[in-house]
Amino acid sequence: MAKFGINDILNAKSKAGASTKTEQYTEIYLSPYEVKPSENNFYSQDNIEELADSLLAVGQQQPTVLGRVNGEFRIVSGHRRNLANIKNIERGHNEYKRIRYLYKDMTEAMYDLSLLIGNVYNRELTPWEKTQQAQKLKEALLRAKEEDGLEIIGKLREVIAELLNESSTNVARMDSINNHATPEIKEEFAKGNIGISAAYEAAKLPEEEQKEIAGKAAAGEEIRAKEIAKKVAEKTEWKRYCEEQDKIDRETRKKLQEQEDREKMEVLPSEWKQGPEEYEMRIASFCFPDIEEQKRRFELLKKDKDYKIGDRLKLMEYKGGKPTGKVLNVEITCILEDYTGLEDGYCIIGFKLETYIEGSAGTEKVSESDTGAAGGQ
Repeated sequence: MAKFGINDILNAKSKAGASTKTEQYTEIYLSPYEVKPSENNFYSQDNIEELADSLLAVGQQQPTVLGRVNGEFRIVSGHRRNLANIKNIERGHNEYKRIRYLYKDMTEAMYDLSLLIGNVYNRELTPWEKTQQAQKLKEALLRAKEEDGLEIIGKLREVIAELLNESSTNVARMDSINNHATPEIKEEFAKGNIGISAAYEAAKLPEEEQKEIAGKAAAGEEIRAKEIAKKVAEKTEWKRYCEEQDKIDRETRKKLQEQEDREKMEVLPSEWKQGPEEYEMRIASFCFPDIEEQKRRFELLKKDKDYKIGDRLKLMEYKGGKPTGKVLNVEITCILEDYTGLEDGYCIIGFKLETYIEGSAGTEKVSESDTGAAGGQ
């Protein structure tokens, strides 16, 4: 069989959008039981009995279209009509035992493409069906490229968008849902309990959080895309923050350690500012645990105060704009100001943990000397 190109597919789209030209197909009369429905047909098959009644009343105005693939007649367009014809045979209407069809020889790949493209125009699709259709069309195009030598010019996503009359952005959203949404999200999306925007935003979240959202949707809760997008943005902000902190960590850890060691050797305690100052500083809740566990011993600050080595900082945990009651007391051990990458008016301070206070429960000493003494008992 001759190979086909992308223009053949676009022509098929154009013809499907208007009406099937009979000269492109061959007329044949077959039993509805002789034709095979597509295994890849995921479109709704509702209201068959009502359609059968309509066929009895006014007749079948549009013939079912078939593709003959390896000698087998398969339905391209008209799955519901064929089921309605079978329903009328079962009702005893023998005139439906042989029905007029139109068919055309096709390859496997061209058949799949014809099925998908034809249904773009033959029915009103749900957002879930459109998303499935985009995935099936992508698979069919790749299969045609491999098996039939189809030459795809340009980006595959843009070809799919043109065939589906969708924007590339919408196709990208559908692709993200198909690739990253959990089965639970897809199930609720298919049921209509989650919209396409909410499904797209949910697909950006970890699996457990997607399952939680799907559970709420299944329970009848309204799922808003904006709320999910806000959660995604928070996680993105946290990821960006972590990356920035990792970068600072890699670039400054060695230099901070060198400067701290040098200052310990060169600066005598008597030369430090007499009577160390104490300052308060708000710390976001997602930063607090790393400082508390002494994984992070430095901080980037705006130098709006006269910080000196030996000064104390009272680090107060804040969550949602409110203090949690958790407080860390630290001592400044070094200050880095003139360093490549630092903006004017900012500095990096190194510190060591002195005490930890949670609410009014009291103070627990966690300095290195106390820890060592406890370990020796």
